[in-house]
This record gives sequence, C-alpha cells and structure tokens, in this order.
Amino acid sequence: SVSAFLLNRSSDLSLLAFYDNRGFISDNSGNILCFNLTTMQPIWCYDNHDDSDGSPVLALEDGRLYLYTACEVDKQGSKGKCYFVKLDAEDGSLVWQQTFMCSRSTQEGKAFDGGQFSTPLKGVGNCDSLIFTNIVTNDKPGIKGDFVAISRKDGRIHYRTTLKHYAWSSPVALLNDDGEMFVFTADTKGNVYIIDALSGEIIYSRRVGENFESSPIVVDNHIVLGSRGRKIY
Repeated sequence: SVSAFLLNRSSDLSLLAFYDNRGFISDNSGNILCFNLTTMQPIWCYDNHDDSDGSPVLALEDGRLYLYTACEVDKQGSKGKCYFVKLDAEDGSLVWQQTFMCSRSTQEGKAFDGGQFSTPLKGVGNCDSLIFTNIVTNDKPGIKGDFVAISRKDGRIHYRTTLKHYAWSSPVALLNDDGEMFVFTADTKGNVYIIDALSGEIIYSRRVGENFESSPIVVDNHIVLGSRGRKIY
C-alpha cells in the first residue's frame, strides 16, 4: 500500500497536493511521490536529493499538469545545494531544475539547515509566468535568506531579493485592480515584507513580532499571521 511505502521511507512528510484522483507528496528522505487516491498505489517516485518540508505546488500549463517543489540542505551536510525542480506530473520526469548553494548555520548552539522550508507561490496577474520561493542561504554571517522569482518556462532566475533574515513562512499573493501582483512574506526574526513581485523591490518592511513560521492568509485588504511568539497579528 502507499501508506507502507511512505512509512518505509520516512515518517515526516509535506502536506498533500492533489488533482483528480492523484495525490502528490514529498518526504524527509528526498522522495517526491505521486499515488492514485482511488487504489492508494504509487504511480511514480522522483528522488530530489534531500529532505523536503515545503509542500509541492501543482500548475496546469497549456493543458498539462506540472509540479514545483524544492529540498533543504540537510542530509548533504553543512553545505550543499537546494534543488528547485519542475516535474511533469503525469510521469514524474524532470522538466528543469535550478540550484541554490546553501549552508547550515549554528546559533546559540543550535543547527539550522539551509534550503527551502516554505511552499512555493505561483505567480498571477502580471507575474503569471513566474514562481516564487523563500530560500534559506545562510550566507555569512549565517542568517541570510533570499526571496527568489523563477521563470516557470525554463527555470531561469528572474531576480533574487535578500531579506533581513531567512524565511520559513510561505509567501502569499496580493493583486491590485490593475492586475499587478505583490507578495507578502515574513521571516524568522519577525520582519514582514511587501514586495513588488515583478521587480523584486521591497516596498515595505517592518519588524512586528517574533519568529514567523506559519503561512499567512489574505482576507480582503488584510493579512492574518500567527507567530512563534504566541501571538496572532
């Protein structure tokens, strides 16, 4: 069964993405798995090198389904690559991959891995050709992270915007009446950002809380976000 298949490989998984009768999930062993939700049998499995905590994202493009996700730098050691991949969701074949050099940082005696911990964000409006993600790079002095825009067509990096601290929280999209996309994201030091999604320019930034790990939600013209500081903003 698929449950036995998963348990044999890892006990810690991302959230499930699904389309029709197919489910898609990734795990701490680097597996990206597609399975039939009716029979609960695996359809394909792709090895993406390392631990994944961020949930996969599906996108229909020209009538075909694709999957986007990325891994951490955990099993690779103190340094390695975050592999951001686009897979054909029908058969699990690789369409393209983009890599980011990342490192593990040590703060107050605790180790923090690099790579992607959040869920990617599909572009909309004037950015529908892009996909966005937060990458923990841990460049010196060891607390850095980038907000990255990537072309959905060929995997080329559109821009990299360095944040004040690395981010585990997933970015969310905001659209104005002209169809222009903006991104709200938050980092692990309690900073929030509004970013022009097309250019990567940070147009607003402010520290409002403690560690933001959860995903924000958009309600009309407001953001609701929980923090590890035991507060909801």
